Amino acid sequence: MALINFGSLAQGTYVTDQHHDTDAGLLAGVDLAAFWETLKLRWWVIPVVVSLAVGFLWAQASDLSTEPSAYYITRTYEARDSTAVLASVGIDPVSVRAFPDANNQLLVLQSAAVRDEISAELGRDVVVTVTRSRPTFTLVDTLESDGQSSFVFTSAGVPTYSFGCTEPVKADCERAIAAYVTKTVEIRRDALTAGLNDLRAVLAQVQRTAPDDSIAAKLAAIDVLIERADTPLLEISRFEEAIGATLTSVRRPTYTFGLAAGLLVALLVLLQLTYSDSRIRTARQLTRIAGLTRLLGHVRAAPETVRDRRASIAVHQALQQSSASTIRYIPLRSALADTTAVQRVADMSQAPFSVTAPFSELTVSELTTGNPSELDVIVVQRNRDLRTDVVEVLAALDRTGRSVAGVLLVN
Repeated sequence: MALINFGSLAQGTYVTDQHHDTDAGLLAGVDLAAFWETLKLRWWVIPVVVSLAVGFLWAQASDLSTEPSAYYITRTYEARDSTAVLASVGIDPVSVRAFPDANNQLLVLQSAAVRDEISAELGRDVVVTVTRSRPTFTLVDTLESDGQSSFVFTSAGVPTYSFGCTEPVKADCERAIAAYVTKTVEIRRDALTAGLNDLRAVLAQVQRTAPDDSIAAKLAAIDVLIERADTPLLEISRFEEAIGATLTSVRRPTYTFGLAAGLLVALLVLLQLTYSDSRIRTARQLTRIAGLTRLLGHVRAAPETVRDRRASIAVHQALQQSSASTIRYIPLRSALADTTAVQRVADMSQAPFSVTAPFSELTVSELTTGNPSELDVIVVQRNRDLRTDVVEVLAALDRTGRSVAGVLLVN
């Protein structure tokens, strides 16, 4: 029986009989069967790696923009006409001329001075556009004292102010618009107060010159209005719009490249797992470790005519060469859960058999006691036993002096 040099076990190296490697050739370096077993066990590597590759490329292409590039916000406010109440005391509201007037107030709001003031208050420069609705007029037909008709244009409706802002940060726009609203109220209040004071000064002069009870009532009303000088703005509408898509579109070739790259990386990972796997997955791996002459065969729990007879012939030949009459099956680390396969091989070999405890549990005496009528067969359980254990057990049994037929791969 041919002997195999297993090298130095202390260094963890061994030499196998490469002369009989039936897979020599172009694919000698790729164990397709072992790769297939790894793929069946770790198939989830492919979807995980592909998903990561596609996700990474998608993130790079879209920059993971969770916010739009900018926001456009508008707020519209109605301005209260505080002078309208003067008509109740006989003062024509038109006689109150705000200073500056409404048009110039808008110019003040849009001036660089106000912008700098608000920017300093906010801590950053935010551009806000302010617009005011155009006044409307109504043509009123009146009858004069001389019986002649006259037409008067009367302002109708109340002005509205619109504030618009475009900024990357939504909160900055809201703060800036609020600051401009406050400044608008302040400017309108000061302008109204200036107009009321001008009218009061005129009426006071007239009262001193020609005292009149009606003028006194008007002065009192103006004093009350000055004290209550209030020009609030009431929000009547708001509009917000996100400028730019939250996620830029990713071209289809990017996804295709991600799938291809993910599949390639997944295959490389599976190949690495195949060669770094320490367990016996295929008969080829076992052949590389034990050598072709010591591999008795590969049998399964379910009967397979050709496989079973091949292994049985190998065992039968080993029995004849050693003059043994019984077979002792020795598992490596774990007991055989099902002895159907080894029993079938023993029956075809026409020899009694026994299944021992795992090699790791047998005593030295049980391993070394000679018995010429007994032939040892090492049973390697596929997907469970380690490659290093096969090397160690073969090397140990070669030193016992007992007859060792070889290794049998079962699953």
